[in-house]
Amino acid sequence: MAQVGNEEQVIREIMNALSGSARYMADEIRSTFSKYVDIYRGVSGFETQQVSLGTVENKRVFLIQSSITEPNYDPNNYLVNAFKGFFSINENFFPTYLMGGIECYMQSAPSESTGVRVSGSMVSIYNGVESVEDKDLGQVICAKKASIKFSDNVTSEVSASPSDLFKAAFDVINNVRSRFGNIRDDFVNTYGFEPGDMTLTGNEVMLSTLFDLSMSSTMKDYIQRVFSSIVPGQVPELMGLGLLCGAQPDLVFSYDDTERILVLGHPHKVSSGDCLKYSIIKYA
Repeated sequence: MAQVGNEEQVIREIMNALSGSARYMADEIRSTFSKYVDIYRGVSGFETQQVSLGTVENKRVFLIQSSITEPNYDPNNYLVNAFKGFFSINENFFPTYLMGGIECYMQSAPSESTGVRVSGSMVSIYNGVESVEDKDLGQVICAKKASIKFSDNVTSEVSASPSDLFKAAFDVINNVRSRFGNIRDDFVNTYGFEPGDMTLTGNEVMLSTLFDLSMSSTMKDYIQRVFSSIVPGQVPELMGLGLLCGAQPDLVFSYDDTERILVLGHPHKVSSGDCLKYSIIKYA
């Protein structure tokens, strides 16, 4: 029992250190990307510090976004009800994931500012752009974007207007955030920043925020050093911090060598009940 107690203490100390570092990174993002966080708030009605870097059509972009995931079919799912007026939805074809945000192009522009694109099981909606003159990045053009992933490929033509789909997307994101407002408050009280992603599976509710470690060499070096004995020589690229409620929480500390993912967590009591406070670190 002493060994178990010691393991829990170590995990709690590591989680507290990661949480503090993430709060610092969230504050840095809020400061560095303040103009874009404001644009996102204007689009969505709420704030997030979930920013990732990437490329779209070989153009450098950064994305500020939040998401809802419902991996299993249920006719009462939030995503099913949000989009059943636009798509023919059933147990074999239903929305499993929704992302809403802004996709910002540095010294370039999206190929189209308004429209609906279909690629396999993903439907991407573009609903206009906002331009920013940034003293560090030059002209930045931010596309207002939502993406819906379905359980199977989209084979029929999407006839709905981008504005209607975009409104439905953010309506359901806000609806889910409001419905689980107590757990969202627990997340904010636990970490000091807003959750970016929400996953609903049965009675389980998982809230998390993902940090792109390429945006902070200090954070990347710190994580690499802390876990060097467990994941030697590996470079971390993403870190997620989350709260899982609705399942019996237990101590977690594992590394998946195939996926290169480290998971650690511990039981955490909040106003919503006993939850799991956890971190997921993805290595390159």
